[in-house]
Amino acid sequence: MEEQAKARLHPLLAGAAVAVIVAAGVAVAAITGYLPGSNAEMAPSDKASAPQASQQRQHAAAAKPAESRQHVAAVCRDCGTIVEVKEVDVLGKGSGIGAVAGGVGGAVLGHEIGDGSRAGTAVGAVVGAVAGHQIERKAREHKKYEITVRMNDGSTKAITDESSEQLSWKSGDKVRVGTDGVIRPI
Repeated sequence: MEEQAKARLHPLLAGAAVAVIVAAGVAVAAITGYLPGSNAEMAPSDKASAPQASQQRQHAAAAKPAESRQHVAAVCRDCGTIVEVKEVDVLGKGSGIGAVAGGVGGAVLGHEIGDGSRAGTAVGAVVGAVAGHQIERKAREHKKYEITVRMNDGSTKAITDESSEQLSWKSGDKVRVGTDGVIRPI
């Protein structure tokens, strides 16, 4: 009797299959929020001291005689105080390379697991393509900062900064907002 040779999985193919499975698991964990992320720490806001400061100004104004001349500084219409700086993660855009690579890896893995069936190959290709696309988007992820500024006239401005630099602004900083949306310290 002839002994039939058993088809064995090549070690490199098995290693690639394990790598795709682990990468897909990490991508799913990252997308669903199970991986720890970094959150910007917010400086404590001084909302409680604002009413006291306005009361102190009223008492000081009432104490001065009406005849005394006060030097009034020019009103800065572009000036304000930063109320909030929020760090937001923005998923990158997929170029298709991740989907193609994941599809090929998934097809190979599905072919081996499904004992050469076309259904296994097709399912593996689809799952691999989706996982590869999500991994690529996560790899191209960047941060954007949403900055809320309360202007001196009482209005608020929302400014978005997508320059991948760490911001040094914090709640309570006095700033000047240019017409181009650039924030400068006062």
